[in-house]
Amino acid sequence: MAKGKPADDNRIPLIQVRHIIEEFGTEVETQPPGWAAGRNPNPIEFMYRRGHLLIRDRDLRRLPDIDVPAEVIRHPVPGLALVQVSLKENLIDTLSRIDARLGPGVAAPDHLLSISPGTRCPATEPDGVPRDAPPQPAVSTDCCDGRGVLVAVADTGLLKSAPKLHPWLRGVTGDFEPETGPGKRHYIPRYTAHGTFIASIVRAMAPRAQVHVTRTFDRAGANFESEVVEALYQVMDSAPDIISLSAGTHTWLDRGPLSFRFFVDGPLRERSGTVLVAAAGNDGLDWKFSPAKMKGVLSVGALASNGSARARFSNHGNWVKVYAPGEDLVHAYSRGTYHYHEAKKPPGRPNQKFHGMASWSGTSFSTPVVAGLIAARMSGTGETAREAAGSLLTLARAQALPGVGPVLRPGQACLSLSQQPCVGLNRPPGCCGRCSR
Repeated sequence: MAKGKPADDNRIPLIQVRHIIEEFGTEVETQPPGWAAGRNPNPIEFMYRRGHLLIRDRDLRRLPDIDVPAEVIRHPVPGLALVQVSLKENLIDTLSRIDARLGPGVAAPDHLLSISPGTRCPATEPDGVPRDAPPQPAVSTDCCDGRGVLVAVADTGLLKSAPKLHPWLRGVTGDFEPETGPGKRHYIPRYTAHGTFIASIVRAMAPRAQVHVTRTFDRAGANFESEVVEALYQVMDSAPDIISLSAGTHTWLDRGPLSFRFFVDGPLRERSGTVLVAAAGNDGLDWKFSPAKMKGVLSVGALASNGSARARFSNHGNWVKVYAPGEDLVHAYSRGTYHYHEAKKPPGRPNQKFHGMASWSGTSFSTPVVAGLIAARMSGTGETAREAAGSLLTLARAQALPGVGPVLRPGQACLSLSQQPCVGLNRPPGCCGRCSR
């Protein structure tokens, strides 16, 4: 077991991994191997595409030199190949051999990114709330409202009913996902509405921002990194100001996903106006989570519901740039009955009826708080996304919590070190000077 990895109850991660394997079957393998079958007592580190690796095009010709037969399957992004290898040894052993012979970082697994990665996530299932429960954090009335800003949410998709059901979601667009599962009338599948919940939070922070939700994680809330990055390349065609990504993985040797290096060092860097905001993960440890931990990505951890401490599930460390509310948030969800797989809530009752709102926790949901605040600030100050993110991080560091780190809260979009929050028509000098209501 690597230093710092969790060694406690594996029940919830085992349930999550089995669900992923039900959807992906033999396409995936776990590291360590055999973990999903209960043969390995150590916790899972990551999952990856079985029998495939990612390698730069320039290094492809070197594989035969070390007896690694490989067939190019496709090029997910320019300069990167997904290849299938024909070997009896474990893929990780193959990668270690490539590392030793050709140099570190030449090749890497095609990691499986997930909104619930199956490591130690204790906060993946939603809780029921009353039918008339208001959103929390509440929909902002600040003059910094996100107008003219495009936020792309790469997630599970958008519920078709949500913009009609919730006024603050009107105008949100995206790829629709099923609200209930096939053959089970009114039963809500696992991870359904994750993307809708996130869009709801973005809109609460920036009510007039343009928000578009792509259905990037359409199987068990997961997808291979190469396919996620391929989708993000397409997202960049619409020139978003902010990308909100509430998914990730731990990676082989903590190197980060190779395909995301192409994205971060390529189109993301080239388009200086776009910021990628990503969840720090829910292991409750200082255990680097990608792509959040990568240079050039804004990583977000979660505050507890009391607002004065780090949420028990949130990853942490100097690689987490900012913390925002992420526990017991209440926002848009599906309608129907949810069957609990990881816990029974309320105790002794496996099913819960939902009426279009839910309470949910995770760094998945602190991430859109920050993405929305950046969008709101942009409209109020005229800053670019990167400038707005920089200004908010300066504020976050100035109000850092001991034992936690830099902190941002709803309502602070246009707040600076020398200003007060602007709420409604109450605009202190210098705050939101460009906008009016």
